[in-house]
Amino acid sequence: MASTTRRPRPERRQPRRRTIRRRPAARRRPPARRGWRRALSRGNRSLTLGIVAVVLLFVGDFLGRHPGVLAALLALLGLGGVVVAALWGRGQYRRWRQDGHGQLPGGIEQWRELSPDGFEHAVARLCRRDGCTRVEVLGGANDRAGDVRARTPDGRWLLVQCKRYGETKRVPAEVLYQVNGTYRESHRCDLAAVVTTSSFTSSAVDWNSDLDQPLRLFGSRQLLAWAQQQGPAPWE
Repeated sequence: MASTTRRPRPERRQPRRRTIRRRPAARRRPPARRGWRRALSRGNRSLTLGIVAVVLLFVGDFLGRHPGVLAALLALLGLGGVVVAALWGRGQYRRWRQDGHGQLPGGIEQWRELSPDGFEHAVARLCRRDGCTRVEVLGGANDRAGDVRARTPDGRWLLVQCKRYGETKRVPAEVLYQVNGTYRESHRCDLAAVVTTSSFTSSAVDWNSDLDQPLRLFGSRQLLAWAQQQGPAPWE
């Protein structure tokens, strides 16, 4: 008989075990501590309210027995209220005047006492008084070198840059550079003016005179003449 030899069986490849990543269990927050802290806070409140109530009762009983003291206390409170109201009203009126409301300033010192926003609103009032329409105050951080925009009586658009300066501070040429570069393209205006409570440097005046369309420069004298209706307006 022929000998039979067994062939070795091929090794079976074991399947790869997939590693399953388990999400970490969510941490449980410890329960809020309730107890002595909350009880203590409630106790402090109740104790404070109790003390206030006792004091009020004592004061009320004392004032009831001494009506003269009550009358004097009420008189002092009333007088204090009148003084506070008078001081507050005076401060509010001063701020109201500084914001360009009320009567227009007379002298140049009164113009300089206005706040920057008040100066812009006062110039806008001058434009409305002399016949301008659609007057708008543009002042702010992104005003693009323009504070007041208005339509003149002859139909042109005017841009005004307002500079409330002291007597010794003059408007430099850099301000004129900015106004001349923005009033046409950015603000769509036909002419521009710079109105100040001071004056202009010589370099600013010389540079402005070389322009094809010079800006209208209104210093303190021109401003007073315009405000008192004794001189031309910036668009005239």
